[in-house]
Amino acid sequence: MDKDKIKKIVFGDSPLSLLINLVLIAVAFVVILFLFFQVYLPSSTKHAETVTVPKVDSMSLVDATKRLEAAGLRVAVFDSAPVNYDAGLPYLTVLAATPKAGEKVKDNRKIYLTVNPAQPEAITLDDLLTSSLKNAAEVLKTKGITPGKVTRVPDRYEGILEVRYRGTMIQKYDKKRGKKILTKNKVHRGGKVDIVVGDGLGKQDTEVPNLVGMSEGDAEFALFGQGLGKGRVQYIPYDTIPGVVVKQYPSAEKDEEGKYPRIRFGRTIDLWVSEFTGKQ
Repeated sequence: MDKDKIKKIVFGDSPLSLLINLVLIAVAFVVILFLFFQVYLPSSTKHAETVTVPKVDSMSLVDATKRLEAAGLRVAVFDSAPVNYDAGLPYLTVLAATPKAGEKVKDNRKIYLTVNPAQPEAITLDDLLTSSLKNAAEVLKTKGITPGKVTRVPDRYEGILEVRYRGTMIQKYDKKRGKKILTKNKVHRGGKVDIVVGDGLGKQDTEVPNLVGMSEGDAEFALFGQGLGKGRVQYIPYDTIPGVVVKQYPSAEKDEEGKYPRIRFGRTIDLWVSEFTGKQ
C-alpha cells in the first residue's frame, strides 16, 4: 500500500477514515490518562507528602542526623552558642529541634538543631563581697554556678571576704582600706567557686537545715548557704519523684526541749536521695 492510499484512508472522508481517527483519538486519550496517573500524579503527590518529625532530643548529633535523614528530612545546626551549655550532657548533644518532634512537615524539610556547645558561657560574677553565704547561694544558683569550698577565717565581720575561681582570686574585700577589689575575670557556667567568709567573732556553728523534700541540687545550695558541705549521698528506690532528698544525717528534727540541733561550720550532712527506677 503506497503513501497516497494511506493518507486517503486516514485523512479521507470515508467511514473507514472516521473509524481510524476515532481509534487514534481513543489511544491518545488512554496514553494521556496513563501518563497522568502513573507519572505526573505520583510525583506531584509525593512532593506534598508529610512526615512526622522524629524525637531526637538528648541524642548525639551523629545519631540525630541519621534518624532525621532516614525519615526523609534534612539537618542543619541552628545554634551551638555557649549560653546553651549543659554541663550534664556530652558535647554536640541535641538540646532542641525546630520544628519540634511530632509535628507534621513536608518531605525533605530542613530541621534545625540546637546542640550542646564545647564550652560553657563565660559570665561576669555579681559582687558577692560582704553579703551572706545564703545570699551568695541564691546568686550562684541563678547564674548556674556550682558552690565550692567554704573557708571560715577568724574575723569580727560575718560576711564574704574573698571569692576564688580555679584557684585565682576574683573578688576580695580589703578590710584595711574598706575597699572591694573586683577583677574582670569571668566564670564559666557550671564552674565552681570557692569562698572565704568571716566567722563573726568566733561563731562556730549553725542550725542543721531541713533538706528533706528538696532536690539534690537545691539541698547543695542550701548547705552552701549555711557554710556546710554535702557529705555521702546514697541513691535509694523510693515512692516519690526521683532526685529528691528523703532522709538526712544529722537530722533537722527538734529535740525534747523544742530546739533545733546545731552543727559546726564546715561539717557535712549525708543525704539519701530517691532514685529513678525506670518504672512508670
